[in-house]
Amino acid sequence: MKSTLAKWAVVVAVLGTPTAYAFDTTIIAIKRVDSIVELDGTVEAVNRGTLSAQTSGRIVTVNADVNDIVNQGDVLLEISAEQQSASLDAALAQLNSANAQNIKALAQIKRYRELFPKGAISRERLDAAEAEARSSAAEVKRATAAVAQAKESLGYTSIRAPYTGVVTQRHVELGETVAPGSQLMTGFSLSPLRVVTEIPQRYREKVADANQFSITTLNGATLEPYEAKLFNYAHEKSRAFRLRLELLEQPQNLLPGEWVKVAFTYDEKPSIQIPESAVIRRGELSVVYRVDDEKSGDESSTSGSIP
Repeated sequence: MKSTLAKWAVVVAVLGTPTAYAFDTTIIAIKRVDSIVELDGTVEAVNRGTLSAQTSGRIVTVNADVNDIVNQGDVLLEISAEQQSASLDAALAQLNSANAQNIKALAQIKRYRELFPKGAISRERLDAAEAEARSSAAEVKRATAAVAQAKESLGYTSIRAPYTGVVTQRHVELGETVAPGSQLMTGFSLSPLRVVTEIPQRYREKVADANQFSITTLNGATLEPYEAKLFNYAHEKSRAFRLRLELLEQPQNLLPGEWVKVAFTYDEKPSIQIPESAVIRRGELSVVYRVDDEKSGDESSTSGSIP
């Protein structure tokens, strides 16, 4: 668009007839500026979830509560482990027995293989000994797997934090009995974070990449997302599309659930920008004075309102 020039007179007095006072003027032009829409966004934790019991038992220890900050690997809850410990002991005993039987079978097959060429034993006895050795080896594998399963089940009695974060809900109390699938604790991680917002349907086709978005926190910090993920479906009531803005840097003092502003640059438009000093405010009315010709501003001027 061809630039259009206009003169704007700055009135030094607030009240009175404009021609009765001296004017300062400035030259402005129509320029193309970014079209920006400001959206409300919410900070969201990328990692969040609910821990559930994977074994049955009674809650014997509670080490964390709502609003507690926990580190990865911390024990949050402990479930009674008598049954699991007994199962592990039984599995270990079975493994020891299987190992002993396997050693005996291997020793026997070794002797039979030495005796068979001498005709001291029949082929049938040798074949039976080899079958017994294979069976004992399989029993060792089965017992070893049972021990691994028992150890894993015993480990389920200590509920550990999967990542460093904050506990937001505790679903059980001390002394309660839980079963596999029972919800225990809910929480989220403090890092990494992302910002979620909603794009009105009329702007959906204008979303191209993360460079169109800028995030401003309440304390004035500006964050630049490295990836923008626009959902492929709209909300059934608002008809807006959910958008996730992934943050590369982890800002300080920013927590999940906080409110931020998201500036979305989607196009350019012609605009006239007027210096703040040229605006006269009278109550709720804002006006400027425009010079109509090349004469001085106090000879001919008109007023017009601006938003």
